[in-house]
Amino acid sequence: MKKVIILFIGLLFLNCEDPIDLKLNNSNQILVVDAFINWIKEDQTSEQEVILSLTSPYFQENYKSASGANVFIEDEEGKIYIFNEEGQSGRYLTLDTIPYSLDKVFTLNIEYNGQYYSGKESLISVSDINRVEQENVNFFGRESIQLQANSLDPIEERNFSFFEFKSDKLKKTEYNIYRDDFSSGTEYYGFLLSDELEPGDEVQIRQYGLSNIAYNFWYLLIFQNTEQGGPFQTTPVNIIGNMVNQSDSKLNPLGYFRISEVSEILYTVK
Repeated sequence: MKKVIILFIGLLFLNCEDPIDLKLNNSNQILVVDAFINWIKEDQTSEQEVILSLTSPYFQENYKSASGANVFIEDEEGKIYIFNEEGQSGRYLTLDTIPYSLDKVFTLNIEYNGQYYSGKESLISVSDINRVEQENVNFFGRESIQLQANSLDPIEERNFSFFEFKSDKLKKTEYNIYRDDFSSGTEYYGFLLSDELEPGDEVQIRQYGLSNIAYNFWYLLIFQNTEQGGPFQTTPVNIIGNMVNQSDSKLNPLGYFRISEVSEILYTVK
């Protein structure tokens, strides 16, 4: 009887070692658009960039740029700003400065592999970051630093924004999303709690103005990337932004074309 049991266990382990060949139906590659125009309030400079890439199969983590596209932005008067690619990087830049104009609509146009894409967005204002408060706290037995970036919400305006905390001392950039449902005319803030920062470290703190549609997109994007959930958590899905495939609506791209006024502070940890 013992020999039978031992033989059964041995066969069980041998069977467990057999490789499993998963045959996946890989879908068509989809264009991913990361496009933005940032107007920095404090120094009156702008950042203008379009980054194009392609989705990859589930078990492949390699980045694949979408090289060779024709990219331009058009304003309401029909003026065109051409974006040229750096090498074959999928990163497209323009030598022209797109003018600062609140609420003016701009259209991003992309032609790639015979497909035509477009998306519209307008420049959205944002409140100044008027001060940063620092507090040293003990968080679950670990010494941590909390930074709070404060702004004043304009009265009788619908406002949407997100805060960004970036530093080469942080493992990842941290984001807070904001809407003024219950804080119109009062002070609000974004915050960072980290045990990775030390006195003397520099943190770039930004607040970006968002349209209502952009807020919904960023809310879902940040939620999917920060919500841990449990074993029954909803599986993340592709979030569709404001870009449309004019050639085939079934192949709309991923990503977003955003135009934001930005308030920025470079803060040195005390």
